[in-house]
Amino acid sequence: MTMLLSGEKIRSKFGWAVSPALILLLITLVVSAFIVKFTFIFGLKALGTISFRFGRLLIVLAFPLFLLPGLSSVAQKVFASSNRQLIQVQTDRDLDIHPLKTWVLRPFQGIGLAMLMATKFLVVLQIYRGEFFPSQEILPPHQFSLERFLSTTALAVGVSILLSFLWTLDDLGIRIFNRKNKEVRMVGKYIGFLLPIFFGFYGLVGLFEGNHQVLAMLYVGQMVIILYPPFQVFAVLHARYLQDKESILIARLKAVPVRILDEEEKISIVPGIPGPSLPKGDS
Repeated sequence: MTMLLSGEKIRSKFGWAVSPALILLLITLVVSAFIVKFTFIFGLKALGTISFRFGRLLIVLAFPLFLLPGLSSVAQKVFASSNRQLIQVQTDRDLDIHPLKTWVLRPFQGIGLAMLMATKFLVVLQIYRGEFFPSQEILPPHQFSLERFLSTTALAVGVSILLSFLWTLDDLGIRIFNRKNKEVRMVGKYIGFLLPIFFGFYGLVGLFEGNHQVLAMLYVGQMVIILYPPFQVFAVLHARYLQDKESILIARLKAVPVRILDEEEKISIVPGIPGPSLPKGDS
């Protein structure tokens, strides 16, 4: 009975965590199928198309999570050296699912980064072809296109790998400790993802230069509605993955658990937790 209640509690927490994505997906289905053309599709066929689109994007985004242990081993070799050591700052460790983080910040980080990378890809493609794309080619096609499918899949995988890796370092509290000057630095600053959000949205709007500004914003808004549900669920799955695999990832990173004691960022090794020792005098 206890195990059953525990399982129901976990499922209810997961359902609550992904509720914004499910609500928006349901609204999109109803509006697109019965009211008006929404997210570039209308009619009963929207029920299948929208559901398939959501499932495909979610699978593509979530699959790279299984690459995190390997990426952690690579990161350990890249960031650690004779003068540097990866550490896990316990006060910065945060594996909980927060509404602000998993409902707003991280989904829009993913959407903004995806739009930024898509914009750069399209600009390079335009230069290669020597011609500009009309807005119709930027919007989702009315029928399946293998070339577009492969390019969007590769783009989503790249975004997922980058986001999941940096989110992992941030959530686990991974920092770089310099043995020489005793400085503790973040691998990647969280605020750095606000710029891709801005430039991603702005750059994609710029590609619709042949359309009225309001219509361009409407197109981008519909793309956001398409991308939000899979990115929001992906943010929750990432948090759940870290909760289950934290010990494995920390072992691959070879990060020493430490505390930051005061404003001077003095380091103290957490007692009772095994790990590579820092040089004497670093505590």
